[in-house]
Amino acid sequence: MKTRSLIITISIIASILVLLFSYAFRYAAGSKDKLLLQNSFSELKTGSTNILQSKTTQIEKYILDNSYWTELLNATVKKDSTWFLEEFVPGMKNYGLNYMWALNENGDIIYNKDIDINTSIPLFDIDKTILLKKLKKEPFQNFFIKYNGNITHVLIAPIQPSSDAKRITTPKGYLICGKRFDAAFTKEFSNIAPGTSFTITDSVNNIYDSINYKNYSANYKQYFYDFNSNKIAALQAIKNFDVINSYNENLKTYIFLYLIFLFILLIGYYYFLKLKMLNPIDVLSNALSKKDGSSLGALKNKKDEFADLAYMIDDSFIKNEQLQREVDLRKKTEGELKKSAVELERATIDKIRAEQDKIAKAEFLSTMSHEIRTPINGVIGVANLLKSENLTPSQRELVNTLSFSSNHLLSVLTDILDFSKIESGNISFDSVQFNLQQICKNVIGLYGPSASAKSISLTLADDNGVAEYLHGDSVRLCQILNNLVGNAIKFTDSGKIILSYKLLRQIDNKQTIEFSIKDTGIGIVAEKLHTIFDSFSQADKSITTNYGGTGLGLAITKKLIELQGGTIAVDSIVNEGTVFTFHLSFDIVNTSAYQAEKITREQSISNLNGLRVLVAEDNKINALILNKFLLKWNATMELAINGEEVIEKLKSNTYDLILMDLHMPIMDGKEATEKIRESKDANYHAIPIIALTADATSETQKQILALGFNEYVTKPFNPNNLYAVLEKFCVSIV
Repeated sequence: MKTRSLIITISIIASILVLLFSYAFRYAAGSKDKLLLQNSFSELKTGSTNILQSKTTQIEKYILDNSYWTELLNATVKKDSTWFLEEFVPGMKNYGLNYMWALNENGDIIYNKDIDINTSIPLFDIDKTILLKKLKKEPFQNFFIKYNGNITHVLIAPIQPSSDAKRITTPKGYLICGKRFDAAFTKEFSNIAPGTSFTITDSVNNIYDSINYKNYSANYKQYFYDFNSNKIAALQAIKNFDVINSYNENLKTYIFLYLIFLFILLIGYYYFLKLKMLNPIDVLSNALSKKDGSSLGALKNKKDEFADLAYMIDDSFIKNEQLQREVDLRKKTEGELKKSAVELERATIDKIRAEQDKIAKAEFLSTMSHEIRTPINGVIGVANLLKSENLTPSQRELVNTLSFSSNHLLSVLTDILDFSKIESGNISFDSVQFNLQQICKNVIGLYGPSASAKSISLTLADDNGVAEYLHGDSVRLCQILNNLVGNAIKFTDSGKIILSYKLLRQIDNKQTIEFSIKDTGIGIVAEKLHTIFDSFSQADKSITTNYGGTGLGLAITKKLIELQGGTIAVDSIVNEGTVFTFHLSFDIVNTSAYQAEKITREQSISNLNGLRVLVAEDNKINALILNKFLLKWNATMELAINGEEVIEKLKSNTYDLILMDLHMPIMDGKEATEKIRESKDANYHAIPIIALTADATSETQKQILALGFNEYVTKPFNPNNLYAVLEKFCVSIV
């Protein structure tokens, strides 16, 4: 405590001494300088004002005396320029005037001259009308102008006869004299005070009267005003005071001596601090930097604060070692936690992005499915209706072509949607009873016209060992066969195509069937065989150009087969043909039981007699097609073009079933169905609602059922599929 108190006391005394000296010097010097500068500024201002005033008085005396002169009036009236040259100009030179203008009462120039160079000069740039108007109010004018780069002092007085002692008569003209403020003029000001600089400057915005106590200078300005009282220039006077600088040099000598004394004092203070504080601090610092308390023995023997610090530091080394071990363990744990957190964050971000991509993709596919399937539904529906009409052979051929083309376009869209379902893992398989021979015949019948158009033989080779009725996903099987047969026709220009199936093996109640599609087409080169099942892949770049296709058909076919537990292979020779072979297993159906069930169902209802259907559809073509088919099946139909009309019609009519389009204006099918199901009317809850949708994505289909729809039919609808759905609900209603 003694050492600390001593250091603090010395520091305070030294600081007080420095502050007192600085304050005394500043006060004394500042007061003296301020007084000198203020007095000098007053002298500068008074002297400058007196010189300007004397010049103004001199010019005023000359112009006032001479304008009140009868001979001047006569010369002005007679426009006698010789009189001005001989009688007037010499007097102006004596008074040091540089310019002269004589105007008549209309403001016309009678005589004008630059006295120094004996040359006529123009009247200064003032509007003549404004000048005369102003002179009539106040005939005596005093102002400044800029001419030939110089500031000129101008005075105007009316020309009146000397007999008019009170100057009350109307002026016969005006006498104008000018005094140029040049270098000789400014030189006169230097006599005011030695060391003063005088300048006439055009800058009038940043000039102020000021005293600079820092640089020991005074700045005075005198403005010059033009005819309209605007500042056009200024006389600036600046004076420096060397006497103050000289005085301050002496003060610097005293300050220097004082600082030497203070420096010696501080050196002594430093050695004192080093002995009492700095050396012990160095010992403590070295011990802390090396984390070794062995050098603290000498300090521990002292009886001051440093001894206490030495003991405390030595103890801290021991505790710090223990703490460091705990910190290292904690850092290791935190590092592992941070690593886990980063991995978890990255996984979470990847999952969110994947979900967002999945949602965006689903929305795109849903929109595309709806926008494309809606017009296709109209085309396929019209084609199906035309097939049932009495057509000529050429008309039937055109209708078949229309039907095939629209179904081919639908298959391309289906490929894209199926590919998306397969990628996202959302594809599912149904299990229904079907006749394999009939499915294969349907495929042959579908592609028969296309094969005939190319003079290709398309035949079916079946196997009697295969059960008549099987259990499995007949729709996916048709899709696989359509893809492979369609490809065969596309790449075959002549020859034949054979679709065949045979029993490969049977285990218990399950048969494994081998399907084969053989063609005599262009074939596939050997090195491309392993890529034809890749997505968006063709055996050759020219295939898409020459034959069309999305490059998805074979990829989807392979996936559909493998997801059902089957396999597919291909064998091909260029320019000779290709054989696609795949295996699928199906459960065997009891033929007699199936036939009995089919007969019972057919006998229970043969048509839709009396079925009252409310159709919600805003597309006129789709509504027309639905109406045609419902009339054909002996059902009655009423049309609503949006969801609001559906709800209004339900209030006043009774229906057995509603066919509800999902996308409609004002109120769509989803919102209308929700309102129907939320109604307190029990009939609203019971009425079957079938969704008609062009959106074939699995996400939309799941959403449809969750909203309260009983079933859905995908556009473009197959008449048989639509009939089957209506028949199912017709049976439940009956």
